[in-house]
Amino acid sequence: MACGPGRGLAGAMTVLVLGATGRTGRLVVAGLKARGVRVRAVSRSAPLPFDWDDPGTWGPVADGVTAAYLVTPEDPGFRAGRVGSFLDRADGIRRIVLLSGLSAGYGSVPMASREVPVRRPGLDWTILRPGAFQQNFVTPPESGELRLPLGPRPRTAPIDVADIADVAVRVLTTDGHAGRTYDLSGPRALSYAELLEIASRRGGRPAVYVDEPVEAWLARMTARGVSEQALNWSLETFEAIRRGVYARLHDGVHQVLGRRPRDFADLGARHQGATVRCRRTAR
Repeated sequence: MACGPGRGLAGAMTVLVLGATGRTGRLVVAGLKARGVRVRAVSRSAPLPFDWDDPGTWGPVADGVTAAYLVTPEDPGFRAGRVGSFLDRADGIRRIVLLSGLSAGYGSVPMASREVPVRRPGLDWTILRPGAFQQNFVTPPESGELRLPLGPRPRTAPIDVADIADVAVRVLTTDGHAGRTYDLSGPRALSYAELLEIASRRGGRPAVYVDEPVEAWLARMTARGVSEQALNWSLETFEAIRRGVYARLHDGVHQVLGRRPRDFADLGARHQGATVRCRRTAR
């Protein structure tokens, strides 16, 4: 476990946070500021904007910063080479924390390819690989059914986004994490039926999981206009869930923070969640 945040290190750095209005980004910003760290919080709508699709925005946000929390779009069409191109321009950055996903661990190209550019000499890089977010299961679907082709009893060990942010802040502000990849999960695996039952008790809206045939799910998503590329990435994730990949427990939170990750049953109203999606529910 790393030692506690050093005031000298934290006070001397300016950290760039991409996706600063997102689920993890806004908590990373808050956590850094609470430690007295100077933060440059950017997003597409920020006064100083950042857009992965607009290289003209890259240089200004990176000017004068020494560390960065990198978040990339959850889009299978995102070109991983942009991460390397951004880092080429941001030559003052010496410490990077990249938000990746567990799918990179089993070779999923959309996520694994984004890790390659940060693994470069002279850069103090750390990669975080969470699986499913607990917040993805907070609000049951209005239809009362979560229909996904995951098998009869799929299980996952979702992590609270607050734990991801706490890990990111600790890694950004303390030494001892360079060249490390931390797999992150919650403290226990739950079935989708159990997750929906807990969410239903909390929100007062009953919902059940339905194991939908792949062909029927594909037909529904295609009718909604979901791209073939996005469908294929979802199907890859579904197969990993059926194999039990996302039900495995990981000790990344304990390695970095020295404590147990937060449990989904205790999530309560800590964070506003999203309605459970009918596509990918894990990174």
